[in-house]
Amino acid sequence: MDDTLIVYNTEMTNIQEVLDSFNNITSTMIFTMQEEINNSVNFLDVATSKDEHKISCNVYRKPTATDIIIPNDSRHPPEQKLAAVRYLVNRLSTYPINETNKKQEYDTIKQILHNNK
Repeated sequence: MDDTLIVYNTEMTNIQEVLDSFNNITSTMIFTMQEEINNSVNFLDVATSKDEHKISCNVYRKPTATDIIIPNDSRHPPEQKLAAVRYLVNRLSTYPINETNKKQEYDTIKQILHNNK
């Protein structure tokens, strides 16, 4: 098992008890927890934040992320070169991100494509 996101109501759920229950299932798996900071948590490649009325999402890149994909002038097959581009565009079009963040992500994709010819 890897990477599970749990959204819960702190008034109804004691998350430490949930974590302890998971860890008591078997001794061969150890669950850890990352709690939100400033009403935000990064999960996989999604930055999720909340305010009083809604949860919003944005694309998350680790600080160590680079903009390197297979360069257009490499000898890789075209299908492999386009796989990263399809992933970036698909993520942009399917993640529930607001228009401002979509524009920012679109500009980032353009920059990645430009940098990789």
